Formats: sequence, C-alpha cells, structure tokens
Amino acid sequence: MAKKIIQVILVIIFILLVVVGVLVGSYVFSTPDTEQGSDSRLLISGAWIDENNDRKLELFETGKFSYSENKSGTVIADGYYKINDDRSLIKLFMLPGHHTDAFKDYVNLFFFGQISYSDLTDAKNSKKKNNKETYELKNAPVCTFLIKSYGDSEGKVLNMVMPEKTLDLYSKGKHFEAKNK
Repeated sequence: MAKKIIQVILVIIFILLVVVGVLVGSYVFSTPDTEQGSDSRLLISGAWIDENNDRKLELFETGKFSYSENKSGTVIADGYYKINDDRSLIKLFMLPGHHTDAFKDYVNLFFFGQISYSDLTDAKNSKKKNNKETYELKNAPVCTFLIKSYGDSEGKVLNMVMPEKTLDLYSKGKHFEAKNK
C-alpha cells in the first residue's frame, strides 16, 4: 500500500515538473517575430525611454528584457518575455530575485508580469516619407505602455519614445555599430 502511495506522489511530482519545464521553456527559448510589418520587429529595434518617469524598457532579440531607471541604470526588473502581436501584450517571466520592491506590485504568482502597449507608431515607416535620411527625434517611434498591476485595476502608464534604433533586423541580428565596422 505504501509503495502505491509513493508511486502516485512521484507521478504527480513528475507531471508538475514537466508542466513547469514546458512553461519556463516557452519563455526562455522563444524569440520575437522579426517579419516585416509586425509589432515585435519595431518593439525590439531599440531601447524605449520615458524621460518624465525616468524609465527605460529594452526588449532584446534573444527574448530577454530589462526594465530600469534611465539616468542611473538601476535595473528594476529583468527576465524573459513573449510578445503577442494580436492582443498587443508583452508577457514577462522573471526569475526569483530579478525584480525590486518598486516592481513588486506588477508581479503575479512570484514570476509573471504583463505590459500592454498601444499607439505604436513609427513615423519613419509611415506613408508620409521624409526626404531626409537622418534619424530625427521627431520621427522616432513612439508607444504607450501600460504595466498592469494585479492588486489594483490601474497600472503605470508610460509614454515612451525610441530615440535611437540600435538593432538592424535586416542584417541577421547585427547591431548598427557592428555592421558599420
């Protein structure tokens, strides 16, 4: 009888480990969509900065993210992300200890967070083409991010701009600096 109980407990533990492994693996091994016209392509092209709130959001092409203070560089949260272009949602996965108390209200189940985005525009890619080839701040991509708080119906709204594109997605993941050398 004790042998059967131990077998059942071990099977349940194995199933839980498989489910947790699949869930963690779906974040860690996912990479954003870089096809022409997708939101993901623009979101990962550089760092998003909100000067008013002193915040910086970076979504890397490797599937990692970093949310930090812009001026001091202090990391508030980091981990992995998945972008859902259809729902305009960025799902976050953070390992334990990879977020500060300032981000604690935005974390659900110790590991997860969500950022929704809207008004994502890139004036440089719009139908109104500029004759200038230089990248000006007034033509920089803009986006409104909402970091959802789970204990409250409101969240933190960040109106961000990407002052400089650092990733050239046409050169297979090389950064502009590496491509020009």
